[in-house]
Amino acid sequence: MRHARTAGLVLATITTALTLAAPAQAAAQIVELQPQRLARGADVAVPHIEDGDFVDGARRVELPGTVARVIGRSGDAWLVGTNNIDVKRNRRVVRVEADREVVDVLRNIDPSTVVLSADGSTLAWQGFTGRGRKVTTYAASATDGTLLGSRGPGRYVDLLDVDADRVVLSNDSRVLQWRIRSGRTRTIVRKHGGMADIEHDLLTIWTKGPYRGGCTKLVRLSAPRMKHWTSCRDRVAAVSPDGTQVLTFHKLTDGVGPGDIRLRTLDGTRLATYRTSWFSGWGWESPGTLLLDVNGTVKSSTVRCTLDACENATDPVRAATP
Repeated sequence: MRHARTAGLVLATITTALTLAAPAQAAAQIVELQPQRLARGADVAVPHIEDGDFVDGARRVELPGTVARVIGRSGDAWLVGTNNIDVKRNRRVVRVEADREVVDVLRNIDPSTVVLSADGSTLAWQGFTGRGRKVTTYAASATDGTLLGSRGPGRYVDLLDVDADRVVLSNDSRVLQWRIRSGRTRTIVRKHGGMADIEHDLLTIWTKGPYRGGCTKLVRLSAPRMKHWTSCRDRVAAVSPDGTQVLTFHKLTDGVGPGDIRLRTLDGTRLATYRTSWFSGWGWESPGTLLLDVNGTVKSSTVRCTLDACENATDPVRAATP
């Protein structure tokens, strides 16, 4: 799910209870993360948001709106979704160019629904009408917002991923592919989908609803009968940049973030479990290096973790109440 790729935007953090190092050895260990017990490491190395500004190394750019999230890279620029604190005002997607210029790409859309293709060329998002009962899915150029196609309004579907030619969607009974330019739609599999990653040919599907005891399967998007892993406890929350690992947490997690996040290979092998009061974000700084937003019992911070060690990537501050 590209959302999972863009979670690296606000990039979450991991904190280990074992001061600086918590090696995840052959028997994958549980690492308790409390920021006040960790050493301070290097600052977050990927573009992220600090106090409403876009930060990329030494470069800091003021953004419109009061709330922002990094959506992803597009050419030499970065796409950012912004809005005011009341959510419904000043909603837009902007390009932050290499020379710090901020250019509008989309306006008056809900930036929380925006997904960016892995190659940075195409955006997809959704708009709702009929008091939220009908949805339209749109695709546009990530360079200038030129509309490439739309589907709907129609019954509710989840937007899972997009590339330059297609959008992957899901409703309660099937995962489907919509070709942007031709408008043609075909069924990929007759199951409810959880997340998709076109770049790495990954899809999660549910055997039945998670609240009805359903299990999730991680399968190939191009061949859903080819299964990587099945879990009746966890669901996949994010895929690593190289497509070799996933982050998972309990399938019924909702509202406040999870208290446990598990790092796994595609076949479900658990490499490590990270635990704190609650995580508000999760993602990768690079393949093999996690960033998690950790809210501990006393402090919160963004924490960087490899399988060998964890450290603070931001200064710990007083933990927020969820």
